[in-house]
Amino acid sequence: MTTGRTGVVGFAFLALLALALALWGPALLSGTGKSEVPAQQQAERQVVAKGIVESEEEVDLSSDVGGTILDISVPEGEKVRKGQTIVTLDGEKARDRLKASEAALSQAKARLREMEAGYRSEDVEMAKSRSAKAAAYYERARDENSRQERLYEKRATTLVELEKARETLQVAAAELKESQSSLEKLQKGFREEEVEQSKAAVSSANSEVSYRKAVLKDHRIASPTDGIVLKRHRDPHETVDRGVPILTLVNPDRLRVRAEIEETDVGKVKVGQSVEVRSDAYRDKVFSGTVRIVVAGVKRKAQKTFDPMASFDVNTQDIYIALTDYTGLAHGMTVTVRFKK
Repeated sequence: MTTGRTGVVGFAFLALLALALALWGPALLSGTGKSEVPAQQQAERQVVAKGIVESEEEVDLSSDVGGTILDISVPEGEKVRKGQTIVTLDGEKARDRLKASEAALSQAKARLREMEAGYRSEDVEMAKSRSAKAAAYYERARDENSRQERLYEKRATTLVELEKARETLQVAAAELKESQSSLEKLQKGFREEEVEQSKAAVSSANSEVSYRKAVLKDHRIASPTDGIVLKRHRDPHETVDRGVPILTLVNPDRLRVRAEIEETDVGKVKVGQSVEVRSDAYRDKVFSGTVRIVVAGVKRKAQKTFDPMASFDVNTQDIYIALTDYTGLAHGMTVTVRFKK
């Protein structure tokens, strides 16, 4: 019995000893010199990062006006030239508004020409004739009124006839005054402030026409650069608001590599540092390059990988790289970047 109990106790002691060695053995055995080796290896570790080939010139093409898309003349993947019209929106309403503003401008210009030239000579002559007739009518009415007053004093006419003569004289006096005022206005021409107002009306109408032309021009969207259509976001007959992307364009002749290094490697990559870039599409080819930009600051990881277990809950720093040769590489391709020491 004693022998059996002793064996059990011994076995338990050995088990506890093994557990203690497993938990604290590495820490007890490691010395100061040995602990520096992993840190040194960590410092000398070559930085490797995932990257993506992208165009330095990527443009989301949108319209400055809302409307219905009539035509998109290029499919995805097709090359476009700078200045080439690639999207056309329905501009019927804009054309109607432009015609109306052009008509208003024509009227304003005609009125200004009339004012600057002054009144027509035939209008002046007609006013003179009217004024002379009014003066003659006034003279006759005045003479008749005087005659009626004399007759009334002699009891040779009635009060009704006298009142009638007086009313006629008042009407004749008013007509004479109005005709003389019109003649004076025609002879002097338009007032300076009237001419200035007419000039202002022409200027305003001109601005409206220019604005309507610009709006109509905005219904035709041209490519701002040479490139290719990366993505088409909208189709013909769809209605879009201003600023909504219709096409995405990239310039394939202005490529770069954007790599993301993890936060633990921040400070290990410098501008001017040499890199080696490999692509799964060309496993036996190494692309050489140089770090051009190290973005200050970190952000959440953005690049996707084929590893479904890869975490995006990590901070990364963007590094922009220029390659000496991009032959075979295209916008959107993923690559592996090794930063040389």
